[in-house]
Amino acid sequence: MNFKLRQLEGFIAAAELGAFSKAAERLCMTQPAFSQLIRELETAVGVKLFDRTTRRVDLTDAGRLLLAQARRPLDDLQHAYASLLELAGGERGSVTYAVLPSTAFCIGTRAIAQLRARYPAVQVRQIEDQNSLLIDKVLQREVEFGIGMQSGSDPALQFDFMFVDELVAVMPADHPLAAKPVLPWSDLACHPLILLPLFSSSRRMVDANLSLLGCHSEPAFEVVNMATGLSMAREGLGLTVQPWVALESLNMSGLVHRSLGEPRPLRRMGIIRRRDRPLSAAAEVLIELLFEQAHASVSRNETAPGQARPATHAARS
Repeated sequence: MNFKLRQLEGFIAAAELGAFSKAAERLCMTQPAFSQLIRELETAVGVKLFDRTTRRVDLTDAGRLLLAQARRPLDDLQHAYASLLELAGGERGSVTYAVLPSTAFCIGTRAIAQLRARYPAVQVRQIEDQNSLLIDKVLQREVEFGIGMQSGSDPALQFDFMFVDELVAVMPADHPLAAKPVLPWSDLACHPLILLPLFSSSRRMVDANLSLLGCHSEPAFEVVNMATGLSMAREGLGLTVQPWVALESLNMSGLVHRSLGEPRPLRRMGIIRRRDRPLSAAAEVLIELLFEQAHASVSRNETAPGQARPATHAARS
């Protein structure tokens, strides 16, 4: 195996075109340089590959044998090279990332759909998890990155800010508290509450704020699914507290949301990744789309009519 890829490319071009001059033109070489290329190949394999005349070149028996064997691996190499270029441009490959449930079915789902439309060959695995487990998956290299809430300051992690989310109170449109643009936590505590489980970051924030003001109480209902909480609120079973960013993708028929008073339950959301791990090209493309969708989602929510507008914004740091 002393011959080179360039020599094989020249050999196949000459065999297909039947002339060194045309083959040299295909490879962007001068004819003398191309002739030398073929001579070096023949020396390397130890046999004559072409019978040359003044008008054309024909393959010898050895040349026909080499052509039959060389075409397929060369095509495979060219395909592999094209695939590498696609991967470098984010057009092929795979990416696994973790995301909070409140972000998965809105921003995450739309970004994946956008990626699939542009680059059908890129495979995406989206893992929904709670914030602490999401961070652990990033640290353990189980995922390339996560979308979650900024928490702590682990030197191994990098946080790229995306937007500020806010927990809001959701209730029937005819509820007495719906007349207030902002609800004090004390008002919230006086009504039956429908909250997410203890392990969720949203629930921990609600419990912490209620305890800080000395008005903590056990919820009337604990639900795993945000949609269940909204359904129970719609039926008048209590008030629920939900991440604002998720509401546009949920059924809010008959419901309104209101901001909560101080301390404001704000969550800085963004990309969480390891500092020492470069992202794949596919991951970089997906992250760009996630930022686009986050900005679009926040913009739509901020212009929603008839709602108290939380202090939410999107930006790339």
